[in-house]
Amino acid sequence: MANGNGGFTTGPITKADLQDAIDEAVSILTQAYVPEASREDLASAVGDALSVLQGDEDGDVDDADDGNVDDD
Repeated sequence: MANGNGGFTTGPITKADLQDAIDEAVSILTQAYVPEASREDLASAVGDALSVLQGDEDGDVDDADDGNVDDD
């Protein structure tokens, strides 16, 4: 996966890896694209999607993330 520094992590990146990253980024953005989304929700979703596409393994992205920001 891309490491965000113009290079790739260990091993060659495959078409399947790229497709998985694209699919995950699209999923994150689709979940956030709702009329009631705030700017913060949308900005968070864009950041999460970029992290996935850049191969950021240290990001806060997980499959259960719905893009909502807690207002505690």
